[in-house]
Amino acid sequence: MPEYSFLCERCDCMFSKKFSFAEYETEIKKVKCIQCHSKSKVFRNYDKDNVVVNYVKGLHECATLGEYADKQTKKMSSDHIDEKMADFKTKKNPDSGMRELPQGMSRAKEDGNLINKKKKKGK
Repeated sequence: MPEYSFLCERCDCMFSKKFSFAEYETEIKKVKCIQCHSKSKVFRNYDKDNVVVNYVKGLHECATLGEYADKQTKKMSSDHIDEKMADFKTKKNPDSGMRELPQGMSRAKEDGNLINKKKKKGK
């Protein structure tokens, strides 16, 4: 049951009352100062209330793909995450470097003129 803090402006008395959320609307109108019994000068003191918010952002509220991925990986075990990471790593194909190029294309070599010209322009 929540505890609500109040302040009486007439006598500067600070006090608290406990009532449920369902009773809040009816009980807040009945609160009187515990010292001077004034009803009209009593106000909620929000500064003294100990309010703890326990809000968890849902998947539908994620703003970026990275945030969505982080929320999803928190649900997985470390073995499952390692397995997924291994699936997404680039796998080198030993034959990929030696494939035949289309007609009119050639492979540049480090000692070729094309690479030497690029290095000179950057200096």
